[in-house]
Amino acid sequence: MRNEWIRMEGLSKHYSATKKVIDIHLVINKSEIFALCGGNGAGKSTLIKMLTGMMKPTTGKVLLEGRDLDLRSHEYKKQFSYMPDEMLFPRHLTGREVLAFFARLRGIGDDKVNDALQQVGLFEVRDTQIKHYSKGMQQRLSLAQALLPDVPLRILDEPTNGLDPFWVFRFKEIIQEEKRQGKTIFFTTHILSLVEELADRAAFLEEGQLKLCDTVDSLVHQNGIYIPLEKIFFKSPS
Repeated sequence: MRNEWIRMEGLSKHYSATKKVIDIHLVINKSEIFALCGGNGAGKSTLIKMLTGMMKPTTGKVLLEGRDLDLRSHEYKKQFSYMPDEMLFPRHLTGREVLAFFARLRGIGDDKVNDALQQVGLFEVRDTQIKHYSKGMQQRLSLAQALLPDVPLRILDEPTNGLDPFWVFRFKEIIQEEKRQGKTIFFTTHILSLVEELADRAAFLEEGQLKLCDTVDSLVHQNGIYIPLEKIFFKSPS
């Protein structure tokens, strides 16, 4: 497909006979917001780690615009930024020092550091040490480092964890603006109301297996009737 950006073909990761991510086939399109949903232990972070090259798949591959690339190559890593589900910052550094470090790794100037701090509401506390940051402030700093580089794809693992309602609202605004600028957003979450509000498409993982994948509009509107994603995903087996 002309609009296709990343294709995952048969991605699997086997930890043991009972714990595994099995045979994932997914396509991420250009300039879309794609949500990967599921509960704790469903395999979302494992899939993210395979996609980012942090974990080698047991089987399968990832294609970038139809090309089979080494996921640990510099060429591939230049295509995305990554926000992990938990990022531990050095507590003695300030917010600005942390972002300046990530900026230098990417060859990014200080003006972009200030822009990112403004974007996540941390500019006024940029010279405060991380040890004085709340959980939500550290989560916003993690988002800021993912927003620094001008790359086509943002990969965000549970990005709203620890955010208060206002910053969940601001997160949605930030992500929608990223899409308007042509970015592709791939994020994991267990908050299905967020998916309904934000995502173009969604996939559901359960015990390492892909259960559903479709546009959010198609999932919640069936035969002309609106059905919340929560009811679709958590419905009792027939």
